[in-house]
Amino acid sequence: NHNVTTTQPQCNLNVNTITTIRGEGEKMNPVFDEPPNPTNVDDTLQRIKNNDAALTEVNLNNIKNIPIPTLKEFAKAMERNTHVKKFSLAATRSNDPIAVAMSEMLKENKSLRSLNLESNFITSAGAAALVDSLRDNDTLTEIKIDNQRQQLGTSVEMEMAKMLEDNNSIVKFGYHFCQQGPRARAAAAITKNNDLSKNTHTHHHSDDI
Repeated sequence: NHNVTTTQPQCNLNVNTITTIRGEGEKMNPVFDEPPNPTNVDDTLQRIKNNDAALTEVNLNNIKNIPIPTLKEFAKAMERNTHVKKFSLAATRSNDPIAVAMSEMLKENKSLRSLNLESNFITSAGAAALVDSLRDNDTLTEIKIDNQRQQLGTSVEMEMAKMLEDNNSIVKFGYHFCQQGPRARAAAAITKNNDLSKNTHTHHHSDDI
């Protein structure tokens, strides 16, 4: 088990380096130097519930004051939505109950391609629920869960790597592994999925290329 002690401080160094670059005194704040997010939260939620065909991307990034019950409503509404392809919740103070709600959504939704949960308060329990839900989801191609308030730990990283080996659709996995073993396995799995994706694309859409 000596690997844990040698790689863990290195990982801590990396995390600190990343957060220092992101601005002094702003630990765990995301990088985005963007103006306030203009998204109308209530209107967007209603459009998801109505399965509005014109709404294909939802961006709630950096909106800090969305109540937890409302975030859960978004997840519930997304279960039946067939048009939203990209859903971003970075830096919304989302926590484990939101991660669990999103994992339930991923078991039902068959349209979403990209989910961003970076820079939140999700712990190993929430991350484990998300990982579990992705074993049977074959439509999501990208998920980002990096830069949580605390490290997710070795056992979750092992589960992430195993899930990516079993999953054939995820080609982008936004997370910095602390452990060398899971990192190497995850990298190999992502390469496998990218190769599968290219082959499928070439096979089915050769006339588009």
